This record gives sequence, structure tokens and C-alpha cells, in this order.
Amino acid sequence: MSEAGADGIPAFWQWWASEGSALAGQVVAGQAGPEILAPLTERVAAIDPGLQWEFGPGRESLHLLTVTAAGDPELRAIARAWLQAAPPSDLTWGYADLRAADSGAAESTIEFAGRTIALGDFVVAAHRGSTSIDVAVHHPVFADVGEDEAAQLTYLALDCFLGEEATETWIGGVTWPGEPPLDSFPLRHLGSIVRDFADGHRDADGAPTWLMLRGTGPSGLPVLAMAQVPLRQITFPLFDTHLAVTIPYADRTAEGLPAASSLEALRDLEDQLTEAIGADGRIVAHQSHDGVRLLHAYADGRTDAGERAAAVAADWPEGDAQTVVTPDPGWALVNHLAG
Repeated sequence: MSEAGADGIPAFWQWWASEGSALAGQVVAGQAGPEILAPLTERVAAIDPGLQWEFGPGRESLHLLTVTAAGDPELRAIARAWLQAAPPSDLTWGYADLRAADSGAAESTIEFAGRTIALGDFVVAAHRGSTSIDVAVHHPVFADVGEDEAAQLTYLALDCFLGEEATETWIGGVTWPGEPPLDSFPLRHLGSIVRDFADGHRDADGAPTWLMLRGTGPSGLPVLAMAQVPLRQITFPLFDTHLAVTIPYADRTAEGLPAASSLEALRDLEDQLTEAIGADGRIVAHQSHDGVRLLHAYADGRTDAGERAAAVAADWPEGDAQTVVTPDPGWALVNHLAG
């Protein structure tokens, strides 16, 4: 998160308290045009120009102000920091950093590039993978618009029917064919499929489950990995910094994987790292190959979680453990373990 962006967050909320909420109230009440909210756009852009804002109905409040990263993983941490700095919701205003699903989407229309588009006409084919669902989305208007417009409409429709969080957490590959897929069904039914899929990848406490992966490394020896499902930054938006802890182990099998005594020690070290990082981060994956385990953790880059992790790893008795701290807001460094 940039220093300028961090500075823009308190400035935004000071403005919102002094005049912004009153101006917004005039707009949603129909007493003024949206042009009076130019200062809102300016103050959101001062946090980061890539952020988007919108008003909508709230669940517990009458209105909802959403400031969202709009699908950009690089901006999720700052959008979540904006939300965490928000005042408590009241009867009039609530706040969110992710677009919610629209329960009335199937009966709604949107204006797009001069066209009125019925959301209920979207259809989708869905194919479950091990950690995500690939979808092919179609609307009759795709025959009359370009590729970029079809892509924008596809993601807009997914957010409308599923909500931004479910879309970015569980939807994998997305295509927008010019003809409806043979196995397609109305997009409004995709939500129940996604909810069932998500339920199968959470433990009893609602936390991500773990998946075992196996491959072969450059030496020809096996690589054994474990990774949380889903392995996506949206599950922990503030954790924008990658901690790579490389740990050599002495007791290994003929395949180079950790044997009994080192395996127990590695598990103890993982517990110590988890305790040291605390609420500021999370171990999300590890991989073992040829006498070395690589632990992948992500942490809030505004904290000293990386330094704490490095201090714990430095006491590892079976070799020289190294910790490398790298900004990685999109979790690109663990894409190969996403399943």
C-alpha cells in the first residue's frame, strides 16, 4: 500500500464526516444531481485512482457506500484498509469494499454502451474443477458488441448475480462465447452451485481447507505441496506481502522428502511461525523437495510480521533457514499452487 494511499484514507473519512455524507444523502434522496459528488470521486482517487465507488441499498442501513478494487488484486488491501477505517454503520449509511450480489438481478436491466440489457437473458455453462468453477457466459447482445464489451458485460453480470467476493474467490476461467453453450442454464442459478462448491472447501469453522499436490522437480525428485483452498488473496485482503521461508531439513527419505524427526520439527516450526505472525498474516502453502521445505506465508505489509517470522526461522537447528519478504498483493508467487 502506497504512503499516499494510506494518507488518503483518513482524509476521506474526515471529509465524509464533515460534509460528504450530507451531500451523498441529498443525491440518494433525489434532492440534488450526482454532479455535486465530484469531491467524492476526487477523494476516492486520492486513495488510489483505480478504486471505484457506488451507492446501493444496505442490509442493516438504508444506503450502502461501496469503495471497491473492482477486481484488481493490487488494490484489495487498500480497499479493505479504507473499510476498516470507516465509522460504525448507522441507520442511514453502511460501508463495504466488495460489491454485493443483487437479489433482483434476474428482473433488472442495465444501460451499457447505449443499450438496455436484460440481466435475466444471461446464460452460463459451469464446469467444476478441484478448486474453482470455470464458466462460459453468454448473452444475445454479444452478437452485436465487440470482444472487450462482451468481457465487461460478463464480469458485470457475474458480480450482479454472485457478488464480487464469490466471483473472485470461486470462479476460475471465464469465457464469453458468441453462441450459447449447449449445456447452458440461466445465470441466476449459478449462485446455488457456487455456494455448494464453497461449502465443500471450508472446514467446520468456515476457514479454507487444504489440498495436497504432487509433482516432479528439476532434479527428478518429487515435489510434495500443501496449499489452502482457495489460494486467492481475496480471502485475506490485507495480506499483501509474501514471506518465503526456505528451510533445509536433515532427516529425509530416499525421495528427498522430510522423514519422521525432521517432519515433526518442521511442524513445530510452522506452529512457532504462526504464533509469531499472529493476526498480521497466515501461512497459506508449503512445498518440500530434495531436502528443502519452502513455506509460503502472506502478511500485512504495514506490520513487522516479516521480521518476526525471520527471527523465528533463524533459530532453526537443521541448517540455514532464510526468509525473503516480497510485496505481492496479487499473490502471484503462489499461483503455481492454486490447483
